[in-house]
Amino acid sequence: MVYAFDRGEGDSARLGLSVGKRVGNAVERNRVKRVLREEFSRIAGDLPPGVDFVVIARPGAHEYIEERGSRALGERLNELTERVSQATA
Repeated sequence: MVYAFDRGEGDSARLGLSVGKRVGNAVERNRVKRVLREEFSRIAGDLPPGVDFVVIARPGAHEYIEERGSRALGERLNELTERVSQATA
């Protein structure tokens, strides 16, 4: 789940993460957060400046990474941030 908040003026898009215990144990949660940060930094230059994106990882996120790889999660994150960016524009 991705939310976007327009903070008015700002340098670049920022990321906030919420990865609860339902996602998995500490190792799995940290991996999900690491992958999300890496993939967000890869697409951050294409996102509108001055927008904060909040990603809430749901149960199954770790399994998704294990099955499809981190790039698949990055592609999904890119799709969601594009949809949210268009809605806020």
